[in-house]
Amino acid sequence: MHNFIKLFALPVARRRGWRRICEIGSREGESIELLRTLPQAHITIIDPCLDCDLQRKFGDNSTIEMKKGLSLEVLPRLEEPFDCILIDGDHNWYTVYNELDIIFKRKLLASRGIVFLHDVDWPWAKRDLYYQPETIPASHRHPYGSGAIIRGELCLADSSGPFAGGSKAVMEGGERNGVLTAIQDFLHDHKGEYRFFRARVGSGLGILMPRSGLRGDLTFTTLACKGALYSLAYRVAQLRNRRVDTTMADGPVASDR
Repeated sequence: MHNFIKLFALPVARRRGWRRICEIGSREGESIELLRTLPQAHITIIDPCLDCDLQRKFGDNSTIEMKKGLSLEVLPRLEEPFDCILIDGDHNWYTVYNELDIIFKRKLLASRGIVFLHDVDWPWAKRDLYYQPETIPASHRHPYGSGAIIRGELCLADSSGPFAGGSKAVMEGGERNGVLTAIQDFLHDHKGEYRFFRARVGSGLGILMPRSGLRGDLTFTTLACKGALYSLAYRVAQLRNRRVDTTMADGPVASDR
């Protein structure tokens, strides 16, 4: 999320003079270090502090307010709307869908505010990740394991390999599974009320805004165009790297013949 904030959120924040920002899921606070450079902004952190004592880290800064706890417990207690909400917490359908539902039902986003969502592409777009499986109701929790995730394979692989460890859904895809699925279901339930764009860079960035007139539409279009350009550049870089890898792999084989 750190790089996405630098590329997408900070330029808009400075241009529009954002005063209230909320980050859901701060881990060790890397993103907060960027956001605190905005002199006019008050930042609210929502995090259970499983990775770092964020209260100790930022407690002496009067512009940063720490709300320790799970997002679905903290959000209903908030009152004032934010100019921007960054969602990078528990990456599963149940949490993300209900975060969005609470935010918009309780009007926690300003009329031209923006929600940025991390990890809307592989591997968590269509597969639940559970930081604390016991906090997800059993009826909304898929069978899970700690195996590796291999692109193109729906089922978890052996315990060693990419993304091994932690708790994630055994199978990829299907109903109510993954971050992107949660967003898509939310948009389906609120047809025509919001605009959404997915920047397919790295693990993906989602940009969500309420429809709010010409100025809001212009901001969204600008961000979406920027996201599309970065997505294209990222894809080109991936293809170039694959060509380089193929050339390096083929070279010794050819020379041995």
